[in-house]
Amino acid sequence: MTERYVVSTWPPSPHSGGSCGRALVLPGSGYTVDHPLLFWSCQVLAQAGWDVITMRWDATDLTSDDCRQFVETGADLLDGQLADADRTLVLAKSLGSFAAAWASARRYPAIWLTPVLTNEFVAAALRTYAAPSLLVGGTADPLWRRPLEQPHDQRVIEVPEADHALHSSTGWRQSLDVLHETLTAVEAFAASATGQG
Repeated sequence: MTERYVVSTWPPSPHSGGSCGRALVLPGSGYTVDHPLLFWSCQVLAQAGWDVITMRWDATDLTSDDCRQFVETGADLLDGQLADADRTLVLAKSLGSFAAAWASARRYPAIWLTPVLTNEFVAAALRTYAAPSLLVGGTADPLWRRPLEQPHDQRVIEVPEADHALHSSTGWRQSLDVLHETLTAVEAFAASATGQG
């Protein structure tokens, strides 16, 4: 099964000071770290001083019953990297949100981009998340439901008319605005996770 997972280290960016921790990045089923939301989020985190560790996986033929085990196996592989880091932050897109219970049990601050909130396992884990978290989703995403209940240290950004890739139906300029808003939120959340925000 491990041949379905590839762990990589994101190229570091120049920044002042040493590492402020490690960021574990879990992608979507077909939305990789090469796609805009994750690519630029990784760049933001690396520039802020995080050691960014990314996952590429083969989610082909994955059934809904397999998602949790598949994602948690990948999360365990990432968690084994730089395990002596002072801090751990999770960044996940879509399918990666099936690691919510896993990350909550470890009290890892986390950023959930377009989490699969139509899945009750994911939704329940995020309703009771045990560490600071950020959720970003769009109203045109069929997998998004704005949480009715949420922990006090959870921030939710709901983007009108944005789809599962956070693209706006109103045009490319608006899509770039959404990307900018999301990256700004990622930067601020990561800073708060180091006590700088």
